[in-house]
Amino acid sequence: MSKLVSAAQAASLIRDGMVVSVSSSSGLGCPDAVLAAIGERFEAEGHPKNITTLHPIAAGDMYGIKGIDHLAKPGLLKRTLCGSYPSGPSSSEPPQIWKMIGDNSVAAYNVPSGILFDMHREAAAKRPGVLTKVGLDTFADPRHQA
Repeated sequence: MSKLVSAAQAASLIRDGMVVSVSSSSGLGCPDAVLAAIGERFEAEGHPKNITTLHPIAAGDMYGIKGIDHLAKPGLLKRTLCGSYPSGPSSSEPPQIWKMIGDNSVAAYNVPSGILFDMHREAAAKRPGVLTKVGLDTFADPRHQA
């Protein structure tokens, strides 16, 4: 049995409420076809819904790789934890994810990239998680609510 699946097959594995983790660097290594297939599946079926994304560095860019913007649809994306969000030339239309964040239609958290990379490493190693002091007494500290 092949271990390779199509983007549509990968998208069909995502269930409501799941966490989708993307470890790319802007457009570099971004699984754009899979993210597009998840967005297309939501448009066609209404599922998956209320997913969370986690990505240490912007998943996508403003130079032709939509990345996270494929998922920036009300009902599909519930929350996102990111080290950064897609950026590019100011002459381009802002990414849809920026609009969702600005409208408070998605719960968005900016977490230090290194911690998010550590979370990927710990999950891959099947270890229980990450404990760190990074971010304490900064904007990332949940004790300091705006």
